[in-house]
Formats: sequence, C-alpha cells, structure tokens
Amino acid sequence: MHPSTLSAAALVALHSSCMAAGVSLGLNFSASDSTLANSGYIPPDTMGAVGPNHIMVLLNGRASVYNKSTGSLVGSGKSLNQFWTDAGTTPSGSFAFDPRVIYDKDSGRWFAVSVDNAGGANNFLLAVSATSDPSGSWKALKIDSDTANTRFADFPTLGVDKQGVYLTANMFPVTGTSGLDVDITIMSLPKADLLLPTPSAASKSEFQLVGLSRGFAIQPAVNFSGSADNKAELLGMSVDTSNLIRTNILNPGSAGATLSSPTTIANTSFDPPTADQPGTAANFNTGDRRFAVNTVISNGSLWAVHSTNVSGRTAVEWLRINPVTNTIIQSGVISDPSLSFFFPSIAVNEFDQVLIGFSGSGASTFGSSYYAFGETSGSTTTFSPVSQAKAGSAQYQVLDGIGRNRWGDYSATVVDPVNPSDFWTFQLFAPSTNNWQVQVSQLHAPVTAVPEPAAAASLLLTTSAAFLTISRRRRRP
Repeated sequence: MHPSTLSAAALVALHSSCMAAGVSLGLNFSASDSTLANSGYIPPDTMGAVGPNHIMVLLNGRASVYNKSTGSLVGSGKSLNQFWTDAGTTPSGSFAFDPRVIYDKDSGRWFAVSVDNAGGANNFLLAVSATSDPSGSWKALKIDSDTANTRFADFPTLGVDKQGVYLTANMFPVTGTSGLDVDITIMSLPKADLLLPTPSAASKSEFQLVGLSRGFAIQPAVNFSGSADNKAELLGMSVDTSNLIRTNILNPGSAGATLSSPTTIANTSFDPPTADQPGTAANFNTGDRRFAVNTVISNGSLWAVHSTNVSGRTAVEWLRINPVTNTIIQSGVISDPSLSFFFPSIAVNEFDQVLIGFSGSGASTFGSSYYAFGETSGSTTTFSPVSQAKAGSAQYQVLDGIGRNRWGDYSATVVDPVNPSDFWTFQLFAPSTNNWQVQVSQLHAPVTAVPEPAAAASLLLTTSAAFLTISRRRRRP
C-alpha cells in the first residue's frame, strides 16, 4: 500500500498492537517567574503552547518565547501589554489580563486572547500570528465584550477547530456586585476570516449575556481530529449543582452561527479545599470546581479536567464524554493521601494517550509541578502513578486583598504538533520564598514497535517510504 493511502484506522491499529513503555522527561526547564522583571503579577494565570520550533509562555504581565530544542529564551521577552500593543491594539485601562494561547497546527498559526480594563467596560483582545514563529509579527483585534457597557468580561476562554476560533467569558457588573451576579458571553469567529492578511471579526457571531443556563466558566474544545463537523463543543459547570452543561455552536464557520439548546449531564464533584504546604505559610487557594482550561476532542470523545474534593484534599477529576449522546463514558480522580493536586490541565493525542499536568503540595512538600500519564484501550483509560517534574524548594505566601494565597489560576498541557507522542505541560513550582516560577516539561510517550498481527507487519515492511511515514507519526524508543 502506498504511504499516502495508509488509513488513520491502520495507524491506530498499529499503535494499539504496541507495548506501552510509559512516559519519560525530555526538555525540562524553568521559564518566567514572579519577579517584576518577569511577570510581577499574582496570580500568573499560567499559560503556554508549543509550535513546530518554539514554545510560548503567556502570563499576566509577560510574554516570552523559547527555543523548542534548548529551552533558551528567544529575544528578551516583553510585557503582556507590549505584546498587544506590538500586535496593533493598545489595551484599554491599566493592563491586559487572563491570557490564553493556542498553536493551531491546521493553519500553522498561533492564536492568543486576553481581556482588558478589569472592572470597567472592556474588550476581548484576540491576536493571530503571521507565521508559525510566535517571536515574529502578530495582528490583533479589539472586540467589545458588552455593547451596553454594563458588564465586563473576566476569565476569557479560547478554543479552536478546523472551522472557527471560539471565545467565552464570565460577565460581571461594571458597578456593584450582588451575590452571584454573573452572566455569560459566547463568541464564534470563522477561522478563515482571522487568517486573512488583515484579520477580520466582521462575520463573528456573538451571543451576549446568555445567562447561566449554559454553565459557568464555559470552555470551548480544541479539536484537531477529523474533518469539520459543522459544530463546536462547549462545556460548562452548573453554578448551583455539580452537574455539567453541554452546548454546541452550530455552523461556526459562517456568519450565521447559532447555539444549540443546553443539555445537563449529571455528575458529582465538590469545590476543592485549600492545599497545605510546609511551615506557617497560608494554604494555597485552589480555586473552585470550574473547568479552568480548554476541553479537548479526540477520536469523537470530549475530554475535560478540573479540581475537586477527595477525602478533604484537593484532587483532580478527569472526564471522557460522548458529545453526541452527552453521557460520561468514563471518569476518575487523581489523588494522594498526603498531597493536594490542583489547577490541572489535559491533553490527548490521536492515539488517546492522555497527559494531565497540575500543581501539588502537602505538609512536607512545597508547591511543585506534577503530571500523570494515561493509556486508553477501548472505553477504559488507565493512569500510571503520579510523577514530579519539578520540586518546589520554599514556602509561598502572597495574600490578596481578601486574604487568599492565590496560585494558578490555571495551567496548560498540550500535544506536540510535530510528534504526537510528545506532550508538554506548563506548571508552577516555588523556587524560593514567596516566588512562583513556570516549569516547562516535555514528556515522551514512546512505544515498543512490535506490531501484531502479520497484516500490520507487512504494512511496515512493504516499502521504506511506508516505514518512514509511520515512524514520523510515532516516536521510536
């Protein structure tokens, strides 16, 4: 069989016949920290992505690009505000905040989002890179978050698939707050318009202030699998229960996108407690049970992860959902009797291997970076024991105005766009007293190439070209 006609099913069959060898650490380096020369913001809103040749770390207060092979800084980095100004739009108010970034392997471009002017009438800031090099030029758009200017966007989220780029935000009153006085805005932008020489939002579909019936902190999916299916998947968490809420954006590649009716998925989870650390420093604030990072579509399943409470400790709950029937295929928790795990993020490759990265701490463990690797067979995913990528070495206490010792508020884990056997995770650790730093960790998920049955072996041996095609898809040990 000519390699150009080797089917995806054949590749998956070859992978399934191989013996998993577990993950191993590759490049593992420390990036931006909380010093004023780097970020200077609390919390950092830990975020990063990986392209063919570069790594980008985008934080509150800082934008940095690193060499993917060595981890060395490309250029000198810049403030988050300067990143947006250089991209062609100056943030309103004092600063931009809550950044997200994704490398879109389908288009070979990077997409980034923030919001500006916290507490006042504000905007989504959306940028697209000119090439696959994030240290080069970007072009940005400023999009009004609320045309009535009565609410401001907070906690923006970002998703992408073959057809569109998707934004959501929690919307809070510009003046005064009464209890859970929050609303939701959802936006769908045709990706083709954003890839024009001058990016355009003219065909966007914006659903302003749609209410909480679609969930809180809604996360759009990142979907690099399969062909365009004329819908984009959204997942939120109910405010007053632990149920999940599913919505689709229909016809997202056009100007006339619409929202499906929301569907409730029954689930049981709890807001996480604070996380202990050594010494007398205040416990880490671990947020709440919301989905803090984008969800992922892989081989027709919707994967998500969030923090929860297990036996009085913060733990990680992961879910695999059928987005057609809106049923949970499988779920599980990653927990430890002496450690708390918090601010998780998830990535799933085309072979349904899963990496979840998160922070962790305990009575004898400073804030550190951790990960867990899972293998999927049919409808069952099994995780290996938790591993530590970078140990913290000091206690951390920087309290906000209401006494919280904040950390996070989220993290990032992605699949390498060149080699799907590689994962990258961006997590915090405490390198010195009252200082956080981002650890960028590459994880290899190699397999032992012993294909079964004979038909699979014959595919490998037919021609050297076929062998090279498959070896590019899978890392060899």
